Amino acid sequence: MCNRKELMYLPEQIKTIIHTYEEHGFECFVVGGSVRDSLLERPVSDYDLCTNALPEQTMALFGHTIPTGIRHGTVTISIDSLLVEVTTYRIESGYRDHRHPDTVRFVSDLVSDLARRDFTINAIAYSPRQGYIDPFEGRKDLARQMICAVGDPDRRFQEDALRMVRAHRFAAQLGFDIESETFEAIEANAHLIKYVAAERLFGEWQKILKANPYQVRKMLSLFRPWLPELTACAFCEQNSVYHDKDVLDHTLCAIASLPRYDDLCAFALLLHDLGKPYVLITGHDGKDHFKGHQEVSYEIALRACRDLKLSNEYKNTVPDLVRYHDEIAAPTLGWLHKFVVGLGFDKEKMHRLFMVQYGDIMAHSAKGQQRLAVLKEMIRFYEREIEKRPVCVGQLALNGKEVSRIAGVYGKEIGTTLKELLDHAFYCPQDNTKEGLTHYLEKKRK
Repeated sequence: MCNRKELMYLPEQIKTIIHTYEEHGFECFVVGGSVRDSLLERPVSDYDLCTNALPEQTMALFGHTIPTGIRHGTVTISIDSLLVEVTTYRIESGYRDHRHPDTVRFVSDLVSDLARRDFTINAIAYSPRQGYIDPFEGRKDLARQMICAVGDPDRRFQEDALRMVRAHRFAAQLGFDIESETFEAIEANAHLIKYVAAERLFGEWQKILKANPYQVRKMLSLFRPWLPELTACAFCEQNSVYHDKDVLDHTLCAIASLPRYDDLCAFALLLHDLGKPYVLITGHDGKDHFKGHQEVSYEIALRACRDLKLSNEYKNTVPDLVRYHDEIAAPTLGWLHKFVVGLGFDKEKMHRLFMVQYGDIMAHSAKGQQRLAVLKEMIRFYEREIEKRPVCVGQLALNGKEVSRIAGVYGKEIGTTLKELLDHAFYCPQDNTKEGLTHYLEKKRK
């Protein structure tokens, strides 16, 4: 990789920006993720540039600019419908909140700017005229597939605690290892992760779960403030014919087994068995039992969604997926009614439940995977029956005004009567006509 021709593909707009700077006596380099991904022959989604020109000079050079983060030296250039961020070389100091610098000072040399960056593989710069500038040997670390902090790793993580999770995210996405000193510094500074905003942290978790959920086992200390139960799961064996992994490995295998990756399903599976260590009972036969773990895990899921400040979609979906992940049995109309009428699961939520159940089953032992046939029967039953019968009052042949007139009910009684009609029509879908429901109401009044 390091011996490849010293050329990097750049879009014409990026070449034009770099050339404009150089024509006016400035430097300009592509830097960061685009250089890294290009060297790895991975798709490049966007290009970040750095320059020794001050923000005001950048805005004077280009006709269409946006002062995106001018205090920190960042200006966005709009060129041929492409938005490109350009940042003045800078050094940073302070970091009292372990996330953001207290002081930013612009500098004139590229190496000083690269020295403030997180990892060597992200501290490589490139320009068509000068080629690759790699003072911290990031290309060597790419070749040996290693995540290594720039300079002193303790200092890097004390400056910005999010970098500790980013190290694991890059390891998961690229299939790299974290260099030993860098890993030791992460563990030593893991307590600083509490300074990272929950929403920023959760975004990194999602990327890790999607790329390689098994990375989670290597970063339990970084989950501890929000999900300390993960550590307990790592030490909770499952002596059962249905399991051949400890609870944590089962959990991570379940995420990896999702038939189609989905952020909500992955997070639900991360939480689905967190209650197991707290209900473990070993029977006289030496087998482990986890009765009631679904409810305990459900309470943990409610807390996690609240503490992590997740969206209403997560709060309204993930805890329920956790609570009902283990309800796998031969389907009946009573089962279907419970979920689609009683609990109000729509098609999207039911399909997510099926995906969670599939991932959970596939992470069991061979004997535990025998439940897959039952799950497939449940899915077929659901898909067949859901088309035959109403599952919400909006699908009834009568509306509230009609029910009020026919049944002589008012106010809250209208809603109660509609719910009663829905229960009847669900089990007797042939009656879901104006005539059928009217007859049912009139019969009840007699």
